[in-house]
Amino acid sequence: MTDPISRYLNICIEQLTQLRDHSAEAIDAAAHAVADAIQAGRSYFLFGSGHSALIAHEAFWRAGGLAPAMPIPDPSGGDAERLPGYGAVLLGHYDLQRGDVIVVISNSGINPLPVEIAIECKERGLTVIAITCLAHSQAVPSRHASGKKLYEVADIVIDTQGVPGDAALELPGVPGRIGPTSTVLGAAIVEAISVRAAALLAERGIVPPVLISSNLPEGDRHNRKLIEQYRGKLIRYEVPTVDASPIKS
Repeated sequence: MTDPISRYLNICIEQLTQLRDHSAEAIDAAAHAVADAIQAGRSYFLFGSGHSALIAHEAFWRAGGLAPAMPIPDPSGGDAERLPGYGAVLLGHYDLQRGDVIVVISNSGINPLPVEIAIECKERGLTVIAITCLAHSQAVPSRHASGKKLYEVADIVIDTQGVPGDAALELPGVPGRIGPTSTVLGAAIVEAISVRAAALLAERGIVPPVLISSNLPEGDRHNRKLIEQYRGKLIRYEVPTVDASPIKS
């Protein structure tokens, strides 16, 4: 039997090649939207639930990444991904404005939470970018009340070029498949957006807000300026609290 490590890595390479050959145009469109938002002083959000949250966090405050990238975390860790109405509650904690951009990541693109996030953001005037596996999404029914899937409501759709069920490798004696690839593909997409967006800003004569590793001598000094510039955009919007103090007679 061929070495399973080599087989898995070869599958990743093949899917990344498919991504380059068939999804580059959508990635470029997403990068233009991100660059436009940064140039205009708007916000750049990312959202994913469950393992898709890893992709959203991939963009956040890392060496070589864009400083304004702001992930919206799912406190449920994916447990509420099928709960209708939960998306609106999450978004209520952030100051979303027309002209902002959000990347919504969901491999299947069928659960209520990512679809609801996308719909709510579109209604608020954000540009919605979907990172999803079309082969999976088009093969199964939606779980959202509208019957819509993520790719059907987003403005820009980036197909990961993955396979239904995510796991891609069959091994003797192993039930189903093993070796998911969506994290590898999603991370590559997010970083490709950052690279292209930075290039676009530079072409426009704007210094891209790119972070430098804090483990390099110049990192802290360089990043401190970006902290000062983007601190206000990288904080959770606080919803006014309800006075829960006892009622006095």
